[in-house]
Amino acid sequence: MNTQLTWRLAQPADVAAINALTARSIRALHDGSYSDAVIDEAVRHAYGVDWQLVRDGTYFVAEIDGALAGAGGWSYRQTIAGAHGPDSPPAPLLDPARDAARVRAFYVDPDHVRNGVGRLLLRLSEGAARAAGFTQAELTSTLPAVPFYAAFGYAPVRRFDMPMPSGATLHLELMTKALLPDEPTSHGRP
Repeated sequence: MNTQLTWRLAQPADVAAINALTARSIRALHDGSYSDAVIDEAVRHAYGVDWQLVRDGTYFVAEIDGALAGAGGWSYRQTIAGAHGPDSPPAPLLDPARDAARVRAFYVDPDHVRNGVGRLLLRLSEGAARAAGFTQAELTSTLPAVPFYAAFGYAPVRRFDMPMPSGATLHLELMTKALLPDEPTSHGRP
């Protein structure tokens, strides 16, 4: 069966579908790495679309044969994790001369893992950050995603703990990567 992987910028009308995908992705792909209680609380309070990324035009949607397969992006703002709502004020800007771009909010449909979706979204994000003048990228990875990011050159820096409203902690890993000027980027289809 031939499948066609395409991408586009996320639009406000995509937010509900991306949030539903986020919950499916986190519940399936984080099972065994975090307790069910932490996963449930993180889905409610930490994960989801960051509206600022959509407004800034730095959030991508990947589709396979026209169906949502993943979403992810980057930011030139100081927020490194968590989500801004539709009415949240914008976070302060980063300076590409001294700050790292933030790779943010990556979610892949569990049915499309290892189909190039995450790779496409990461290459798009890195390419756009590089085009905006950034020479470094950083992200906070969930524990099960650390090997994925490491395969693309991200190095662990330190553990990053995100407190949940109940007092539980979501353990993440802060990772960084140099954005080299000659790295390939994806434009259109992979």
